Amino acid sequence: DQQWRQVLSDGFVRNSTFAFIQPNLVASLPAIPPFESESYEICFHPDPALWDGSYANNAWLQELPKPFSKVSWDNPAIVSPQLASELDIKSGEMIEIANGQFHLELPVWIQPGQAAHSISLHLGNGRLRVGRVGKEAGFDTYRVRTSDGFWNAEGVKLRKTGSKFILVSTQLHHSMEGRDFLKVRSMQEYLDKEIPESIKEETPAENETFYNPGDFQIARNQWGMVINLNTCIACNACVVACQSENNIPSVGKPQVYAGREMYWIRVDQYFEGEPENPVLYNQPVPCMHCENAPCELVCPVAATLHSAEGLNQQVYNRCIGTRYCSNNCPYKVRRFNFLQFTDTNTPSRQLAWNPDVTVRSRGVMEKCTYCVQRIRRVEISAERTGQSISDGSIVPACAQACPTQTIVFGDVADPNSKVSQLKRMNLNYGMLAELNTKPRTSYMGKVKI
Repeated sequence: DQQWRQVLSDGFVRNSTFAFIQPNLVASLPAIPPFESESYEICFHPDPALWDGSYANNAWLQELPKPFSKVSWDNPAIVSPQLASELDIKSGEMIEIANGQFHLELPVWIQPGQAAHSISLHLGNGRLRVGRVGKEAGFDTYRVRTSDGFWNAEGVKLRKTGSKFILVSTQLHHSMEGRDFLKVRSMQEYLDKEIPESIKEETPAENETFYNPGDFQIARNQWGMVINLNTCIACNACVVACQSENNIPSVGKPQVYAGREMYWIRVDQYFEGEPENPVLYNQPVPCMHCENAPCELVCPVAATLHSAEGLNQQVYNRCIGTRYCSNNCPYKVRRFNFLQFTDTNTPSRQLAWNPDVTVRSRGVMEKCTYCVQRIRRVEISAERTGQSISDGSIVPACAQACPTQTIVFGDVADPNSKVSQLKRMNLNYGMLAELNTKPRTSYMGKVKI
C-alpha cells in the first residue's frame, strides 16, 4: 500500500525506464517492386464522421455527407476514373475485394483525384453489434484489414460481381448549375487590390429595386456574414453544429435519396481540370438573408418576412407549406418537412433538443436563421446591463464549430467590425449578385496560386 501511494504521489513508477536501444540504420531503401496489372493497393482510412466505428449509431454522423464524394449512409470503395474505365464499372456496381484469404463485397464510387490503381476503404461501418441506427449500415471493411497491411495492403485482387447497390450522394442536390456562383481569382488580381470589372458589371445599382431599403434597415444592428473560400476544408463541422443547435432532424437514407435532407447549411464541392488530378473548391452555402429576398414576394401568408435587423425570418406557425418560397429561391437553401421526421413521443430524444429553438412538425418550410436565438440572447443581456453589443459577442453555431475560422459573423452597420472590414476587401462578392437579391451573406473569392 505504501508503494502504491508513492506511485500515485510521484505520477510514475520508479526504475521502470526502458533500456536504451541503438538502432542500426539501413544505408539504402529496398527497391520498390514493379506494379502488377492485375493487383491493386488498398488504403484504409478512419471514416470522416464515424471514426473507427465508435459513432456508428449516431444518425447525425451516418447521414452527414462525406467530403469529396458527398455519399451518405454508406462507405463504398473509392476508385479512380482510370481504374473504373479499366474494369468497366460504374458507381454503385458491386465488386469483390480479395486480400489473401479474406474477401469483401461492396459497391464502388468513382472519385476524381483518387490514385489510379489505389482503392480507399473507410472503416467504422457495417457493425452487427450496434444500436438501431447503425445496424448493418454500410460495409465492414475490417474484414480485409490484416496486421500485415494495417493501413495499406498490396497485391489485392478485384472482380465485378454483376450486382448493383443503391448509393446516396448529395453532390447534385440543390444544384445551381449554369450560374456563376463561385469566384476564383489569380494572385495578381488579389494583389492589385481592385474589384474586377466583371464583379462591378454584375452588381446592380442601388436604385434597381422595387423595395425601399429604408423600410427594413431601421434597427441599430444589421447582421451579416462572410465566408472565406480560401480557408474552408470541407470538414462539415458547421453542418453538424447547425443540426445540433437548431433541432434539425435526420431523415434516413430513402429520404436523402429523394433529395429531402434537412440541413440548413451545406458544403458544395466542385472539381476543375482533369479527373486524374483536379482542383477542388469548397463552398459552404447557408441562407443568404437577401435584402431583396425572392422568397418573401411569393409567400401567400407572409410566413417569410424581413426583420428590421436584416434577417430573413421564417414564422413556422404561419407556414401552410406551399413551397413557393423554395421554388423562388435561387440558392436552394430552404427545406421542407415532407414527413414527421422529428420524434416527439420518446422522452429520451427530447433531451437532445435545444430548448431555445422551436421543434418543427411536418408541412412547414425551414432554413438558416443566423442562429437568431443566440442573437436575441446577447441583445437581451445588453439591454439589461445597458451596454452595447461588442463585435464578436454573437457567434452562430456554424462559426463556433469551424476549425479554420472560415465563417465570420457580425454587425455590417459597424464599419469597424471584422465582418464589415472583410466586406470591403476586393475579394468579397455576393453569390448570384446579378439577380439583385443583395445577400447579407457574402464570400471571399478563392485565390488561385
